[in-house]
Amino acid sequence: MKESQCSLKTKMKIALALKELMENTPFDKITVSDITDKCEIHRQTFYYHFQDKHEVLEWYISRELFEPFLTGFNFDNMYTKFNIFFTTMYENKKFYQSVLKIDSADITEFISKLIRGEFNNLMSNLGRSKNIPSAKESEIIAEFFGYGLAGVSIQWAKEGMKKKPQELTGEIMYLVETCKRLAID
Repeated sequence: MKESQCSLKTKMKIALALKELMENTPFDKITVSDITDKCEIHRQTFYYHFQDKHEVLEWYISRELFEPFLTGFNFDNMYTKFNIFFTTMYENKKFYQSVLKIDSADITEFISKLIRGEFNNLMSNLGRSKNIPSAKESEIIAEFFGYGLAGVSIQWAKEGMKKKPQELTGEIMYLVETCKRLAID
């Protein structure tokens, strides 16, 4: 079922309030009341859209970071998509570094799970178009790249995002191209 525009606007309002609060307050110190006060909504409205602040955070990261990256992803636009992904993180550096301070194991697993799931869908679709017969093969590839991208992204953020998004994208593309050449050989 598709969400209404009004529901999406409310969810985004809640998520942006959380994001803004996280600029100066650790996530574990932020309450639902802080969020509802910030975006001037009732607690009941919050709970109509989200179960808790963790769900808000996951929804927002999914919308801001992963949907633009994975929507329409293919081998032809891979460089652009990776660059969008890393640029979004870079432009919101303080937020994503704050996210990684939450509970590193939980957020790492969330990011890895999300990327793996989306890569699995992507690889299944690409596998059908390239006649890769086994769903298991697509799953293995998705898991490999999901963990890899999550690990690279998290490490880059934890180290202060010193490399520019284009530089990191170039390194990943070099790896992808090297893997393609090795597979062909």
